[in-house]
Amino acid sequence: MVTHADDDLDRAALALLLAGVDAKKIGKENSGVTIWFTLQGGKLCRKGAAEKLTSPVFKKFGTLAEILGGAVKSGAKLAACPFCVDFLEIKKTEYLDGLERKGGDYVAAQVGKADVIWM
Repeated sequence: MVTHADDDLDRAALALLLAGVDAKKIGKENSGVTIWFTLQGGKLCRKGAAEKLTSPVFKKFGTLAEILGGAVKSGAKLAACPFCVDFLEIKKTEYLDGLERKGGDYVAAQVGKADVIWM
């Protein structure tokens, strides 16, 4: 579990890279990998936000948008805390493609079934 977003680009990039690796391996055996954005990572739910961000440590993998896109291409799903994206005033029309609003009850139900990477 790795947290944070634009306030710690290295940790955000690491989480997204791990999600991509997990999605390739685990997604074939279990119900899959979900990158679940909470308040801090919720900023990355807005289209275009991650395109401007690059981790100094993981820059060879590209921007956070490119790393996130790789994780999704590997099979990771995107979900966000409804209260968090509402607090950040992100409109549904601004959501990343494929992002679903899923609350804490969703995360609790996934324990033992799938990997959930918190952002």
